Amino acid sequence: MLPQYTKYKKGLGVVLGVILIFVIAYLAVFGRALSQKENHIGIVFALPKVILGSGVARIDEKTYLSKNSISFVQVMEKQGFTYTEQLGASYFFEKDEDSYLSIGRMYSSHFMVFTYPTKN
Repeated sequence: MLPQYTKYKKGLGVVLGVILIFVIAYLAVFGRALSQKENHIGIVFALPKVILGSGVARIDEKTYLSKNSISFVQVMEKQGFTYTEQLGASYFFEKDEDSYLSIGRMYSSHFMVFTYPTKN
C-alpha cells in the first residue's frame, strides 16, 4: 500500500514543480510591469495578450494596455472613433460628431495604459 501513495506523491510533486517553474518564469518576464499600482489581476491577463497578440488588450471596462499609442488608436478606429490629434498625454477622437478624450501614460518602459475615450 505504501508504494502506491509514493507514486501519487511523486506525480503531485512533478505537477507542483511545473507550476512553480511557470510562475517564476512569468514573474521574471512580467514582474517589473506588475510592480506599479494598478489593477494587477487585469494586467496579469492583459500582458500576454499584448505581447503575443495584437498589441492592445482591455484591462477592464475603462482601461486598455498597449505596446504603443499607434496600436491603441487603431483599435479605437475599429470601434468607430476617428483620431484627430494628440496634445501631451491627451488623445482626441471624434465619433458621431461628438468629441472624445482618452488619456495615455507610460505603464513601464515597454507598455502604455489608456483610458477608454470619454465624451468631452
